[in-house]
Amino acid sequence: MRERFLVASLMAGTVAIAAGCGLIQKSEKPPPEPVTVTTAQAGTGVELAAGQALLVRLPSNPTTGYRWVYVEPKDAVLRVDGPSSYEAAQSAGNTAGAGGTEIWKLAPLKAGQQQLRFEYRRPWEQDVAPSQVATFAVTVK
Repeated sequence: MRERFLVASLMAGTVAIAAGCGLIQKSEKPPPEPVTVTTAQAGTGVELAAGQALLVRLPSNPTTGYRWVYVEPKDAVLRVDGPSSYEAAQSAGNTAGAGGTEIWKLAPLKAGQQQLRFEYRRPWEQDVAPSQVATFAVTVK
């Protein structure tokens, strides 16, 4: 029993000394909340802080074969953070063929400006113009 008390006391003292000397790092503040844009903001400018994610929510209906395709520029300021996800419309319930929202998450790579471009198309149709286009002028500070 006495050995356990002694070990616990020594460990507590070591932690206190380490904390007092600055050896234990305080947690950094969390990144800023993501900025969300939709087709309502298409054609407008968006500003992001360093480390701030961008969520792009676009209306979609995968049962038609169409999906949003991200057109990556040569000198990207943002990178796509994983594959897009799909969220069925709440009002449609489980109705077959009902639309929803395709969600893209992008993360800043560096400071600068980039024109984001998303095209709503059938991926297998090569020489066909997109059904819709959504663009956003993004500035990362």
